[in-house]
Amino acid sequence: MKPEFWHAIWTERKIGFHRSDSHPMLCRHWPALRRDGMDVLVPLSGKTLDMRWLAGEGHRVTGVELDQRAVDEFFAEWGHEPAKYERADGLTDYRAGAVELVVGDFFELQPATPWHAFYDRAALIALPESMRQRYLQRLAELLAPGAEGILITFEYPSSEMEGPPFPVRRPELDAQDWLQVDQLERQQVIDHYTGLREAGVTSLVETAYRLVRTDQPA
Repeated sequence: MKPEFWHAIWTERKIGFHRSDSHPMLCRHWPALRRDGMDVLVPLSGKTLDMRWLAGEGHRVTGVELDQRAVDEFFAEWGHEPAKYERADGLTDYRAGAVELVVGDFFELQPATPWHAFYDRAALIALPESMRQRYLQRLAELLAPGAEGILITFEYPSSEMEGPPFPVRRPELDAQDWLQVDQLERQQVIDHYTGLREAGVTSLVETAYRLVRTDQPA
């Protein structure tokens, strides 16, 4: 999946993945992580309201988003005028309040220090299986040992739809030797995702996991 694919998604407004509220699984389970005041990494962030929720919980939030329009819309809808900064890694920062959005390729991100917390609702499931191992390895490299976060995934019959979003199942996560995986919540949610139901999906399970980065992947 090339950058042009994701730019087209925003150009054509095919952004059914964007929620008009904070994700309830995030709100229910994040407090149990006990990561008060930690900086939080949000890969492939889009313009999710979850970043505003995390900022409201006292975190500094760094989202990474490929498409400029998503970043512009996030700050405009929040009513904030961001300051713009050029980064040493060639990407561009937009900052307002406790939220920093980095415009550019997630795989090119080179932070000065690692993160101790992260949140992924729409990054891993946005990638085909051929790209997910690379993504998980890069995520591990960006996290400090002991860092933890919440991952939210979908599962559905693969024959019913060609993603994104793609189904991600527990064995794929358990296969990561740097990753400790604990299931937090699992729900049948097909009635809440009209677009996927109209695409032919008959069963959609949404699962929230707590992930802990234990060591670098081999």
